[in-house]
Amino acid sequence: MSAEVTVLKDGLMSGMGAVVSGAGTGIGRAIALRLCQLGMDVTGIGRREDPLKDVEKTASSMPGSFRWKSVNVRESEKLVAKIAEAGEAHGIDLLVNNAGGQFFAPATNISKGGWEAVIDLNLTAVFAATKAAYPFLKERQGAVVNMSLSGVERGSMGLAHSVAARAGVLGMTRSLALEWAGDGIRLNCIGPGTVVTAGLSDEAAREMLDTLLEATPMHMDTKVEEVAELTAFLASPAGRMMTGQLIQIDGGAHIGAGLHMIEAD
Repeated sequence: MSAEVTVLKDGLMSGMGAVVSGAGTGIGRAIALRLCQLGMDVTGIGRREDPLKDVEKTASSMPGSFRWKSVNVRESEKLVAKIAEAGEAHGIDLLVNNAGGQFFAPATNISKGGWEAVIDLNLTAVFAATKAAYPFLKERQGAVVNMSLSGVERGSMGLAHSVAARAGVLGMTRSLALEWAGDGIRLNCIGPGTVVTAGLSDEAAREMLDTLLEATPMHMDTKVEEVAELTAFLASPAGRMMTGQLIQIDGGAHIGAGLHMIEAD
């Protein structure tokens, strides 16, 4: 973790439990490791075992602990069971719905199956996980952080299916923030900007990356460590009055030209 983005004190979250989906790579990996550094007992959920095992190895010397469960979040019954196991093992003070994905295409090229797959992954699975975690969150007066997109309220060309799903998550987040406020549960969304992943780091994707950074007023990418620290902040005592929010950590992209995956005709 880069010291320049680390602001929370060591041991702040000792004795607390978290569930992080998509914990094997990218943003989810950074979040899981940061929470372990802060002393949390983290259950990581993901489809592939090898990346999760690597996170487990990296976290082994940290104050907190990391255990993992291999499950496809689109398999609702299995997802609900794994979250219950995590809640019974160490409680749930924080649920991070990070798992997600999409492909880029004009709306006219998105098939019914493609639409449903993206909605299932980015919206239905988030609702299933959040509902399953509810009794454990209520017991601890915990928090939920849902990963969204920069500019989800304004739209993005080439991502009609994904933006629809993430906008649905934002609406759900705000609705549950109202419904569950009396239980002491807080729910927020984070909208990262351009995060440089393995898929954007090769030469073939460089042109797209340059275009996205050019559309970002600050002309910088969003670091996974920055998203991780913000996630931890929202679960910390300092974030106790924040609920129903969409926090965009995107260098101003949502007020700039917008992050679009295709060009207008």
